[in-house]
Amino acid sequence: MPKPAVILRSIAFILLLAVALCAGLWAGYRSTRGKSAGSRYQTMHGWQTISGRWNERDTVFSNSNYGRGDMLIAQHSQGANYSVSADIRFDLLFPETHYGDAGLVIRTTDPEQGVDSYQGYYAGIRPDQQTVILGRASYDWHELASKRLATPVSVGSWYRVTLSAQACNLVVTVTPESGTGATRLEHEDPQCLPQGVAGLRSFYAQASWRNVRITPE
Repeated sequence: MPKPAVILRSIAFILLLAVALCAGLWAGYRSTRGKSAGSRYQTMHGWQTISGRWNERDTVFSNSNYGRGDMLIAQHSQGANYSVSADIRFDLLFPETHYGDAGLVIRTTDPEQGVDSYQGYYAGIRPDQQTVILGRASYDWHELASKRLATPVSVGSWYRVTLSAQACNLVVTVTPESGTGATRLEHEDPQCLPQGVAGLRSFYAQASWRNVRITPE
């Protein structure tokens, strides 16, 4: 019959194994939680503010600043082939000029405060021109493509915007909340930026974003 000391050591060993297993399962759960359903972002945790007055309320991100290129960067979204999407709403355009835009960035590196002070791609909606634009920033701005929206954009309405990067192919879609009248813009960049993080961006516009997702492709 085993001695009591041996039995106690065996029980202690089994308990340690159980604790280690539980800790591993919990770490795995935490690492994958939030990445399901396309890495949905609902709070300000994990975001880096690059100028602007950003806040989150009821899972809606808003920038109440009229900045020249305010950004909110998802710090842990580094990747090459992926998509970023969000519902976007214009809350107020710049009152003196009535122009501005809001949208998404992808494959972004070295973001800093200032106009186009980053390297990466930006896709946004311009209500004054009723267009969707796609461009590349390298501490200056290079517009790559634009297209007139199939459905007019107005302040206060939501529009689903998706920006995807697959190798050197970039695709932008804008879909009204009704789900009809979508606009699709595609561009092949022969000197494409290889990788970077995703984020939100506005220029001379107060805007909001909800249902933000970052999805590997």
